[in-house]
Amino acid sequence: MNAQGPDISLWQDKNSTPQMFDPWKARAKGASFVGIKTSQGSWADPDYAQNWARCRPVLYRMPYHFLTWDISVRRQAELFWSLLERDTFGLLPLTCDFEWWRTVPTRAMDLLYGFMERLKTLASPLPMQIYTAKTFWDPNGSKSDYWKQYHLWLCDIVGLVEIPKPWTAWTFHQYTFKLPGLEWGAESLDLDGNYYNGTLEQMKARFNLPELDAPVVAPEPVSGLRMRVIGSGLRVREAPSLDAAVVDYLGQGQVVDVQEVVTTDSWAKLGERRYATILSAGKPYLEKV
Repeated sequence: MNAQGPDISLWQDKNSTPQMFDPWKARAKGASFVGIKTSQGSWADPDYAQNWARCRPVLYRMPYHFLTWDISVRRQAELFWSLLERDTFGLLPLTCDFEWWRTVPTRAMDLLYGFMERLKTLASPLPMQIYTAKTFWDPNGSKSDYWKQYHLWLCDIVGLVEIPKPWTAWTFHQYTFKLPGLEWGAESLDLDGNYYNGTLEQMKARFNLPELDAPVVAPEPVSGLRMRVIGSGLRVREAPSLDAAVVDYLGQGQVVDVQEVVTTDSWAKLGERRYATILSAGKPYLEKV
């Protein structure tokens, strides 16, 4: 059976609710990986930090950048890598999304080439990939063997998969835009679905993937938990990640109500977009009251 997984971005989240993508629901549906939009042009996807941290222990992660024509491709590659380089655990190919956006320039391929060359300089030897559709690649890409060094994430939802040259096989295949989102852990009704060209074990071997941190069964949410700040103070961040923006500070000895313990028991969710680390690099920052 092919390994499978959805891909997600800010469009799967309702900003009016605190709920985020639930990787456990996707895993329960049979997902072993997830494509996560990291950036587009010169900006980071607003949900990237939370999606990246929440999925880390549960699903293998495949980051992608949406290439635009209005920003230096060197700058785009550097932004993409800057968001990833601190956490490359369980990483599938770094992907450039090469598709329709506004008016496509005549030499769009040159922009893609510049992006991928800069990304190679920054992130090699990590595997890299191009997401595209045959209907876009044929008029805008190239049949040069140069492109075969990259994996192909092929968008083709019409049934029989037709592979654009110079590739002879796809590594990942986006086969639908219509997964039932609510069942797969998203707030949007429709969700993209993808296959890996092989089994989960074959995917793990091909990309030298470690075992995931999380147990097979989702942990029960913690409720009624109170914790006290240890030390001189503690930053509250908008996502369970040390890279997320700081939104508040907690003083020494301050007691807080914890809604949920997330990300392999390392973070306490205190409210909507409010997270504090419980344990980092072996050092405790919160203790149970």
